[in-house]
Amino acid sequence: MYAGKLLRINLNSGDVKTFRPGKDLYREFLGGGGLAVNLHLDMESYSADPLGPENPLILMTGPLTASAPSCSRLQFTARSPLTLGWGESSTGGRIATYIKRAGWDGLIIEGKSNRPVYITVSSEGAEIRDADHLWGKTTFETQDEIRKDVGEVSTAVIGPAGENLVRYACVLVDNSRAAGRTGMGAVMGSKNLKGIAVLKEDEFTPEPENPEAYRDSVKQLADRIKENFTANMLKEVGTGGYVESAEMFGDLPVRYFTSGVFGKAESISANYLVEKYLKKHDGCMGCAIRCGKVLEYNGGEYHLPEYETLASFGSLLMIDSGEKLIEMNHAANALGIDTISAGVTIGMAMYLTENNLADFGVRFGDAEGAFSLLHDIAFKRGNGNLLAEGTMRVEQKLGLNGIAAHVRGLEIPMHDPRAFFSLAVAYATNNRGACHLPHQMYNVEMGLKIKEYGIESEDRFENRGKGIITARMQNFTEIFNSLVMCAFVPAKPSHIASLLTHGLGVDYPVDRIYEIGEKTFLAKRRFNELAGRGRDHDRLPEIILQPVDGGSEGNVPDIEYQLKEYYDFRGWN
Repeated sequence: MYAGKLLRINLNSGDVKTFRPGKDLYREFLGGGGLAVNLHLDMESYSADPLGPENPLILMTGPLTASAPSCSRLQFTARSPLTLGWGESSTGGRIATYIKRAGWDGLIIEGKSNRPVYITVSSEGAEIRDADHLWGKTTFETQDEIRKDVGEVSTAVIGPAGENLVRYACVLVDNSRAAGRTGMGAVMGSKNLKGIAVLKEDEFTPEPENPEAYRDSVKQLADRIKENFTANMLKEVGTGGYVESAEMFGDLPVRYFTSGVFGKAESISANYLVEKYLKKHDGCMGCAIRCGKVLEYNGGEYHLPEYETLASFGSLLMIDSGEKLIEMNHAANALGIDTISAGVTIGMAMYLTENNLADFGVRFGDAEGAFSLLHDIAFKRGNGNLLAEGTMRVEQKLGLNGIAAHVRGLEIPMHDPRAFFSLAVAYATNNRGACHLPHQMYNVEMGLKIKEYGIESEDRFENRGKGIITARMQNFTEIFNSLVMCAFVPAKPSHIASLLTHGLGVDYPVDRIYEIGEKTFLAKRRFNELAGRGRDHDRLPEIILQPVDGGSEGNVPDIEYQLKEYYDFRGWN
């Protein structure tokens, strides 16, 4: 269900206008990243300087926002300063619901302010406010100050990393959620935009076209969530409950991707941290899973690190203290920095130092050194100045090759292609770079089947067929980014088709869902081609194509075989 309009804010002039995308665009691309990429193509964002005023930042809700379970996410999109290609990052919290209930489907933010500002959004439009008193503050301090100024709001803010244009700076939402990847925090910083605050209102209430049938569809999805094993695991311990299983599979990156055996997984697992420190469960607005956890630690409240953070700051750096990871995660959130890219970049610094290829003054297992370097990156001090550029640029600067763990400039997340072979082609062809969420192929390799689209894997170490099922899964999961629905929701194509059909009053059979996902994927691919980030960037670094010990011992995916199969299936030359 749509409000039918976006709020268009120009930071150069201060103008605030209403923009109406049109029914056809909504019908064909739904919302979220699908609608956003078409707006970016029309605005030719692919040719913009990612850190220049001409790079628009578009925030999008979806058609199910504020009406269906776990559809309270917001998509941040822009040309990425980290990858120079398609940039998008999804966040939870309350902000998407607040935007929709204020009567907007999203925001388009253009230009650059000549001074630090933040934006307040309400049903009446937007107000650009002075943020001189907020510049230099952490994300937590900023959110507290904005609430003192404005009242009850949902906030999306940057910290020092965004202000200093760290290429993988994130946007923190409501103290605990983040638009983490592709440097959306740096885009905000480049615009002198410290934050966005959305007032809590009830100006717009989504009304389904077929209310009774829609309620039945919502109940069916809610019941499936309640019965789903993974959803219940997430409810108990969050994503970090996977740490020990990840090591068993060989999926837990260790020692900057050069080993498969950590040996201390239990000491950094959420199972340990939740048992010892849990204070309460937490979740995004309207979420039936509630995967967030608040810990009582060291005299204060801290949020439980996600799996990606426990691995990127833990096993990847050979740091085996769960308590230290709580502190590093809190610091990263306060500074406004992506924990995946930060962990991988610090891991590269450790690897280079230990192998005498450079000297960053930090070695594997040095928790204090990593903690200090995290701050140096956020403030671009000393060695942090180069590391703030990300692994791709560090490698280029040092004249090295094959060591930087990235695809298209986006650092590889904490799922290893040597454990699940389809991740090789998935990372190589993913539109925003190396990322695990847009395709979820590790779930397919562990038994997830989408029978409607012929998605199934029988052997995680087999190359044959992986290019085909990866392309199919990419097409399907693009729908989640357009709805914008949480990736943890175990929704079948039939659930999504039913929600859209009864909610919008337009027939959306499962084959049309797939077609919309495919069109959206190809639109993002087109953006990358126009940005000069096309076929030549469909590759993996050598460092993750070397065999390691552990759960994937001796196994390495054949990326060239998978790519040929993938291109043939897509009909690409």
